[in-house]
Amino acid sequence: MEKTKSKLTENQELPLVAIIGPTNAGKSTLFNRITGTPQAITAREESTTRDRVYGDVEWQGHCFTAVDTGGLVDDKSELYRGIRAQMFSAVEEADLILFVYDAREGLQPQDQQFLDKLRSTKTIWLIGNKVDAPSIDKQISSLEYLGLPFYKISAVTGKGVGDLLETICKALPKSGNLAKVSGYEPVIALVGRPNVGKSTLLNALTKTDRAVVSPIAGTTRDIVTAKLTIGDKELLLADTAGVRRRGKIDVGVEKFSVKRTLAAINFANIVVVIVDAQEGTTRADLHLIYFANKLQKPVLVIFNKSDLLGDRPITFHHHIAKFDQLITSALTGEGLGAVLEWIEKKAQESEDKQIIKRQ
Repeated sequence: MEKTKSKLTENQELPLVAIIGPTNAGKSTLFNRITGTPQAITAREESTTRDRVYGDVEWQGHCFTAVDTGGLVDDKSELYRGIRAQMFSAVEEADLILFVYDAREGLQPQDQQFLDKLRSTKTIWLIGNKVDAPSIDKQISSLEYLGLPFYKISAVTGKGVGDLLETICKALPKSGNLAKVSGYEPVIALVGRPNVGKSTLLNALTKTDRAVVSPIAGTTRDIVTAKLTIGDKELLLADTAGVRRRGKIDVGVEKFSVKRTLAAINFANIVVVIVDAQEGTTRADLHLIYFANKLQKPVLVIFNKSDLLGDRPITFHHHIAKFDQLITSALTGEGLGAVLEWIEKKAQESEDKQIIKRQ
């Protein structure tokens, strides 16, 4: 597997550190602390993180890329198989693995079995998290019996995190300082209601299994990015959480996910709104289309899942007639060539505008 290239580096590969472990161990909290961003959603709900989330870390002149992953769960459902596959993809490409667990609960038998299988092929460090009180600190002093490098931290308070970063930087190959890319990389946001095929479309366009795909609505929570190469252009696709009508949005994780989707539209250069062709456009779709249009973003409306339409016509609100529209099936590949052509055209227009601004 090709190693991830950080978006913020001068086209050089950075060492990759994968953060894995059981659910609710504080992996996303640690990721957010070391990257200095609230990029990964944190919540008490199990399996809040589902896809791989990447971020750059800079510490005392050293830098590396961290990847947050979904928690290890003994669940054979399709959703959790997808989460587990994403975690193993991160493990495969990583130079170093941080196995984070809740020090208050200790390592569970399934954790030890997992570590035993992995330690022969990968460099793994044990990270006992949530060491917020001296009493907990004393309880876990004997856990070094596994023979793995062991560190005690509190991702919430920052206790021990600085020492951990210093040790990571010493262990990894030295790389240059982080610097913004000199080139221009247009960002295309894929947005829409839950379960319209956004993640399937991202995987189909990039020819990867980058995003977890499941029939369960609301599978995607964090913003998932993947490189898309068209000719000599490198673009960044951003898969986002599904947005429902306001009255149906649950508080907590879903609310945070929706806020990030709207922020992604604001940040993106191009917006692709995906609609379920079987259902046609709804108020939620119109809200996303008008929101992107108000921000003066090029908008493409995709009617996806054409393979399930049969002879039924597509119904859509007459107000969207002024926007570019395409019919696709991310599952069968129908219409994807036209989507790539549209994206390439709009990316070139966006790049031309950036050049004019610089002059």
